[in-house]
Amino acid sequence: MIRWRIGKGWSEESLSLLLREAEGLPRNFTAASGEMTLERGWNQVHSEASLGHEPPGPPCADGLFARARRVLETFDFSDPRIVRWHFLADAPLAGRTVLLELKSVRQWVRHLVGARVGDVREEQGEEFSVFGFSFETLEGHIEEGREWFLLQKRHADGEVRFRIEAAWRPGRFPTAWSRLGFAVVGRYYQRAWHEQTQVRLRELTWHHPELVGSSVHHGKVDHSTDRLRPSHVHFFSRRAPGRLTTLMEEEVETVEREDWLAPVGLGVLAGMRSLSAPALMSQRLSESPREAEDPLSRALTRPWVPQVLRVLAVGELVADKLPRTPARVKFVPLTGRILMGTVAAASSVGEQPRHRVALAAALGATAAVASSWAFYSLRRLATTRLRIPSVAAALAEDALVAALATRVLTRLRANAA
Repeated sequence: MIRWRIGKGWSEESLSLLLREAEGLPRNFTAASGEMTLERGWNQVHSEASLGHEPPGPPCADGLFARARRVLETFDFSDPRIVRWHFLADAPLAGRTVLLELKSVRQWVRHLVGARVGDVREEQGEEFSVFGFSFETLEGHIEEGREWFLLQKRHADGEVRFRIEAAWRPGRFPTAWSRLGFAVVGRYYQRAWHEQTQVRLRELTWHHPELVGSSVHHGKVDHSTDRLRPSHVHFFSRRAPGRLTTLMEEEVETVEREDWLAPVGLGVLAGMRSLSAPALMSQRLSESPREAEDPLSRALTRPWVPQVLRVLAVGELVADKLPRTPARVKFVPLTGRILMGTVAAASSVGEQPRHRVALAAALGATAAVASSWAFYSLRRLATTRLRIPSVAAALAEDALVAALATRVLTRLRANAA
């Protein structure tokens, strides 16, 4: 189940109906916690901070730990400008179904997706008390994964800590533009939400105890509160002096690399010298043949392919200086450059889900078209208006090709490290 709209949110009646629909949905992933590793395509996020201290020993009746627990139980820790939670407060916490209203682009673009509380952890030992729960995405969510929210009190000194542990990967998107938008800005919203969660939990438990545990109720559905509004949402990924996030003591993010600069760079190379892009990718893949798992990459790593492509690329450098060589923006040469940019860019992402390969290929093709026209126009400007000899202009472009190829190759190697 997924809904999206631009502008206003959903009415109480609609939320009530959709919440009942979400209660029958299964999870959109089957992996156990131990299987959700980076090697299997799962991104990992961990953050932890100290909320403060209360008297030593087990949690006090209305102490810091108890107040923070009530914030977790009503989901008030979530910044409603990024994610607002809709649920039934009288349902047991374990297994409680929730509708998440995801907001972006100044809260104008909204997606409504389902999630469910999985395991609830409540322990009181000799040294520590722990409370928390896991959160699991349901069928139709734009992400797949599980997230833990955990409070811990150390009895010896009364310190209360809060940590978030998440494993996720992209899920289902309702439209192509929402998938593209998530690829571009999704990580920034995720980081902002994680860090604002730490800020809000501390602010609520220390400075706004009157709001703790008071979910907003309008009749049929309960909502996480929106009465605590920090000044603005910070889109950043690490601690910075002078910001509230200096409260975060530890933040670790291990993510599957999604570097779209390499496909774009390969497309630009193809627009400048069509065979330079596949020759570069073939050289890179031949350095580590074991990384070539998809059919396209395997084809580029055959023993004779790198040598042949290098020879052809050198031949293209010579042909580019010949007076009878057709302009690169003519139909046939331009089609060839688009094809070379598409092939090189698609092979640069390796064996990934189809949508990522398709996005890389599209970026490579688009960059090849833009690069072809841009450098064709620059060559004409240099030779006709500035009276620079054609060979000199071509050699200058060759130098740019070599410099860009070096940068792209360095980035490809870094991404594979």
